[in-house]
Amino acid sequence: MGDGREVGEGFDRAAEEYDEVLLHNRQGAARLVAALPPGRYDEILDVGCGTGFVSEEMVSRFGTARVTGVDPSAGMLERFREKLTGLSAEATLIQAGVHEMPVPEGAFDAVVSGMAFHWFPDKPAAVEAMARRLRPGGVLGILAAGTGTDEEFRRVLEGIEPAVPQAWLEVFPLIHRSAGQLADYMEQAGLEVVDVWEERRVRRAVPEAYLARINAVASHLSADLDPAEAAAHGERVMQGVVDAAGPRGFEYAFVKLFGVGRRPA
Repeated sequence: MGDGREVGEGFDRAAEEYDEVLLHNRQGAARLVAALPPGRYDEILDVGCGTGFVSEEMVSRFGTARVTGVDPSAGMLERFREKLTGLSAEATLIQAGVHEMPVPEGAFDAVVSGMAFHWFPDKPAAVEAMARRLRPGGVLGILAAGTGTDEEFRRVLEGIEPAVPQAWLEVFPLIHRSAGQLADYMEQAGLEVVDVWEERRVRRAVPEAYLARINAVASHLSADLDPAEAAAHGERVMQGVVDAAGPRGFEYAFVKLFGVGRRPA
C-alpha cells in the first residue's frame, strides 16, 4: 500500500478531477455529518480532508466556525483552498498525515474523516491519534470503504494474464475493515461507540468511468512501475473490465463504513 507520502502523491495527480469523479464521496460526507449527534461543533479537525467535502457539510449543518484540515496531498489541499472564499468559516490547512499531524490534543469539538481512513497505514493508531484531539465530550466521525468494496474488480484483476502487480491484489485486505473492527478500534482508543454501521450499494458504471474512479484513488499503487509497463497493465485491466461488463455497465459493490464515537466527558 505504501506510506502516507506515496498516497499523498497519488492524490496530487488526481486532485483536478477528484470532485467530479468522486461525486459519491460528497454524498457519503453528507450522510456521515447527518448521523452526528446534535450539538455545537464550533471547532473541528478534518483528517484526510481532501478537497473539503466533510468540512463543507459540517459548516452547512452545524455552522462550524473554525476548520483545521489535514491531508498529505498538497494538490488536494490546493483544491480545498480554492473553495475557502465560499466557506463561511475560518480554515487552517496543513499538509501532514494522520500519524504526524501537528495539531493540539484535546482541542476540537469534533474530529471527522471522510473516505481517507482506509488509506491510513496503522488504523488502530490512527483512531487513537484522532481521539486524542477531541475535547471531553467531543465526537469522532469516520467514513471509509468497508470490507467487500470492489470485490468484483478484484476478481477481474485475479483473472488477468500476464498477471498484474501483486500489490494491486494485496491492497484489498490491507485497506478495508468491517464495522466490528472499527468499533473495536474506537473502544481501544477510549471512546464510547455511538454507532458503527455499513451501507452496501450495488452500482453500475461504464468501464471508462469505473476505472477513472480507481485511477483517482489508487494511482500510487503504480508509482514504482515503468510508465510503459503500467500502461500495458492498464490496457489489460480495461479489457478485463469491458469483458466483465453487462448491458448496463460494470456492476460492482461499494460498502460505505460509518463510525461515530464520543470521548467521555
